[in-house]
Amino acid sequence: MKGLLIKDLRLIWHNKRMFVIMLVVMLLALQKYTNYSFIIAYNTMICNIMVLNTISLDEYYKSTAYLITLPVKRKTYVLEKYILIFAFGIVGATLTTIVCILLHPEMLWDHINIALLIYAIMILFQLVLLPIQLKFGNEKGRIVLIGLVGCITVVVTAIAQNFLRLPDMDDRFGALTESIVIHILSFERLTMVIIVCLVFVALTILSYSISKGIMCKKEF
Repeated sequence: MKGLLIKDLRLIWHNKRMFVIMLVVMLLALQKYTNYSFIIAYNTMICNIMVLNTISLDEYYKSTAYLITLPVKRKTYVLEKYILIFAFGIVGATLTTIVCILLHPEMLWDHINIALLIYAIMILFQLVLLPIQLKFGNEKGRIVLIGLVGCITVVVTAIAQNFLRLPDMDDRFGALTESIVIHILSFERLTMVIIVCLVFVALTILSYSISKGIMCKKEF
């Protein structure tokens, strides 16, 4: 695990110009207060993309096939990618949030809440993207992801349109949505945090299990 982490950190540092781009974008975006949420999301996303690029570089330089011949288990390779994505996401979100807090300390909790929300969204996106990346590679993975998002959008739109055409369904749907939101908001803060954490952990385990299965069946 330590050797894999060192390898990927060196690959990431090889693309150190991305850190310069992140710094320039941050300085430009921080000129306006409304761009704080954008810059936190941008830096977190870039950090996650740099981790995903290590998979592409492993495939390009045939490093994965070489690593498999060493005493490196396939599940360890997958686990290391997940650890790196979580860690780099935290680094990107934390450093940017600290800069925002230093500029506007009176908005401390607003920045922290925004950073936590953005980090959770970005990680959930990576939990979907990482198995696709391992299965199809960089180029095909993008096509598959775009196709998947397109199919989901079409299906959801079609269901929603047909559903809302039913008699009095607009009012029923609105009442149902309002009831669900009120019920969720009625939970205590601690209960909500526990539920969100459990769902997050469950999705992480599911994504890791899928990625491990893909990696174990993959031929090089």
